[in-house]
Amino acid sequence: MRAKVVLVALILGMSIVPNSQAGSPEKLEDVGWVFGGVYLEANVSGNSTSSLSALPAIVEDYTATWCTNCIQVEDALNDIKDQHHMQTYHFHRYIGESEDPLGSQEGDERWIDRYQQRLPPTAVFNGTIRQVGSVPDSETLQEDYNKNLENSLELGIGSSSLGWIVTNNSNPIATWNLAYDNSNFPNGSEILTSIWVVEDVAYFPDGTNGEEYYHKIVRGVINLGNETTGSTEVVLPSAYDGDDLQVHLIHEVILPVPDDETDEEAPDTKSDDDDDSRLPSIGIVAVLAITLVAAITVQQRQK
Repeated sequence: MRAKVVLVALILGMSIVPNSQAGSPEKLEDVGWVFGGVYLEANVSGNSTSSLSALPAIVEDYTATWCTNCIQVEDALNDIKDQHHMQTYHFHRYIGESEDPLGSQEGDERWIDRYQQRLPPTAVFNGTIRQVGSVPDSETLQEDYNKNLENSLELGIGSSSLGWIVTNNSNPIATWNLAYDNSNFPNGSEILTSIWVVEDVAYFPDGTNGEEYYHKIVRGVINLGNETTGSTEVVLPSAYDGDDLQVHLIHEVILPVPDDETDEEAPDTKSDDDDDSRLPSIGIVAVLAITLVAAITVQQRQK
C-alpha cells in the first residue's frame, strides 16, 4: 500500500510541473502590432526621430530572476541581435512576486491585458508572434527566433518622434509625434502610444537563476493615449540601482472588436487569483492519479 501511495504522489507531482518549458511559435490574431523604439536617456534633454521603415523590431521577453530556463531564451536573443535590427525589452514578473524586485505593476497589468498568460519565459515578436518556453520548435531557439523576425511589419511611410525636456525644478516633459499612413493599418484600428521606462542594467545577485546583471528592464509603462501628437509631464519610477533610466516611445495597434462578438463570446477577464501562470493546469496525469487513488480505496474496502 505504501508503494502505491508513493506512486500516486509522484504522478501528482509530475502533473503540476509548469508547462512553460516548451511551445511552438503562435501567431497572435486578436492583438495588433507593437512598433516604435526611439529612445532617449532620462537624465538629459534630447530629441529622437526615426522613419517608420527604419524602426527596430520589438521583442518583448517575459522573465523572472528565479527562472533558470529564461536564461536560455535571453542567450538565444543575444546570439541573434547582430543579425537583426531589433530591440529587446525584458518584463519581469511582478504581481504575486516575492523573489524578483525588478518588475512593475503597470508592466504586469499591460502583459495580462494584452497576452493574458504570465508564463516566464515568453518571447513576443512585434506583438504578432508569441513563443512560450525554452525548448525550440526547430533545431535551436536561435533558428526559431530568426524565423519569427522574418515576419517584419509593413508600416509604410511615416515617422515616430520623441522629445524629452529635463528641468531642475519639476518633472521632465515628454513630447511625441506619430505620422503614418492609415491605409497601411487594419481597418477600424487605433494606435495607443506609451513610454516604456527602461533601466539599462541592474545588479541583482540574489536571483536563483545564476545571473547577476539584468539588462533592458521595463521599470514602468506610462500611457499617453491615442493622440498622435502631444506633450505631458512624466513622473519617472525609480531605477533599481544607478542612474541609467531610458525613455522609449512605443506604439501599439488596437484591433477593432468584431461586430458579431457578444459579451458571452468575449473571453473572461481573469483576476490575479485565477492567473493560470500561478496555478498550472492539472491535466490528464492528475486525472489518472485520482482514478488510481479511487481504485486503491475500493480495493482496500473490499478486503
